[in-house]
Amino acid sequence: MFFLSKLLGQEVKDSRSQFVGTLSDIVVSLERKYPAATKFQVKQGRKKLLYNWDLVRSFEESQTILRLPGEELDAVEPVKGEVFLAGDILDKQIVDTEGHKLIRVNDLQLARANGSLRVVGVDISGGAIMRRLGLAKLAQKLSRRVQPSLIDWKTVEPVSSGTTGMKLKLTHDKLALLHPADIADIANELPPDDRVAVVEALEDEVAADTVEEMHPDFQATLLTDMDERKAAALLSEMDPDDAADLLADLPEEKAAALLASMRRKEARDVKSLLQYEEDTAGGIMTTEYVAFPPGLTAGEAIDLLRRLEPDAETIYYLYVVDDDGHLVGAFSLRDLILAWRDNKVSDFMETHLISVRDDASLEEVAQVVAKYNLLAVPVIDENNVMKGIITVDDAIDITLPLTWKKRLPKIFG
Repeated sequence: MFFLSKLLGQEVKDSRSQFVGTLSDIVVSLERKYPAATKFQVKQGRKKLLYNWDLVRSFEESQTILRLPGEELDAVEPVKGEVFLAGDILDKQIVDTEGHKLIRVNDLQLARANGSLRVVGVDISGGAIMRRLGLAKLAQKLSRRVQPSLIDWKTVEPVSSGTTGMKLKLTHDKLALLHPADIADIANELPPDDRVAVVEALEDEVAADTVEEMHPDFQATLLTDMDERKAAALLSEMDPDDAADLLADLPEEKAAALLASMRRKEARDVKSLLQYEEDTAGGIMTTEYVAFPPGLTAGEAIDLLRRLEPDAETIYYLYVVDDDGHLVGAFSLRDLILAWRDNKVSDFMETHLISVRDDASLEEVAQVVAKYNLLAVPVIDENNVMKGIITVDDAIDITLPLTWKKRLPKIFG
């Protein structure tokens, strides 16, 4: 086993034992679970040259011996998927996917495996700092030796966008397995460039869920800094009301550009929401809801739901509208399941409905949801045409500060 900090600065000698330089970095490929060394960097005076790892004949903590004489060594360049351990990882923040948090890399543990040198662990202890400062022996003499606090490399993931002259393109496969709320908490703590790199590397749907969970102070800046096509794809995956809220916080020119790049249907839904004032029911409603014509049977409605696969929070209640879009009834998912398949939805729908106008104040919306213990409330215009719904989660957004809301479990999500 080796620690990177103990290797940096060691002598590198050629096959004739002639001094070549000092080891200044080790390059690895991130393609494997435990990244293998592919190159090493040697400092020669003011120059730093990169060589392929297969030139190494022997590798110890004290020195590195090469297979060729110095004049036959050919320098190379890094390739996509490679990172510099000292330049890109050491002293940087990475994600501990088991602990769902950012950790600082104080040192890296390496080991020989199958003829190669691999990264196997991350040392986050104070002892790593003492070791790098040359204080390990002193600490041992004083009986205050700090044992390494090692985290298995397979459970961590780099997030840096790169600092060694090449832009890293990280897939963040491990990070994507976390809950979007956990990814958002991690992203909130990252520098802006790394925050963008993390979100851009996620699948569109996961990225959208992550941005929805991020702190509002970072959302608009993130969209502005992101690649425009990725930002538009992300917005297309978001709930229309959340996408509209985000675009409303952007400069008009940027918002218009993103709207133009979004998928057509989603852009149309978002535009319809942007016409409302933010402090009205229309400004916080979502246009994602399920509505059926009154002549549809329960069996046909269930079959349609299976095809639509709507989000859970949009089917607390199901609505019935006529050919002109007027709201004429509603029923619960339970009502639908218990109905005979041949029954028309008009036979078991509730016609005495609680609704709010699209120009209603947020206070009025909150009062209606609380008074009638609703999981969602339909939003209509002055002609009783259905425009959207407001879910209980959105009602909570109205009444609770962000810091309080973050502490609540998502019981309806």
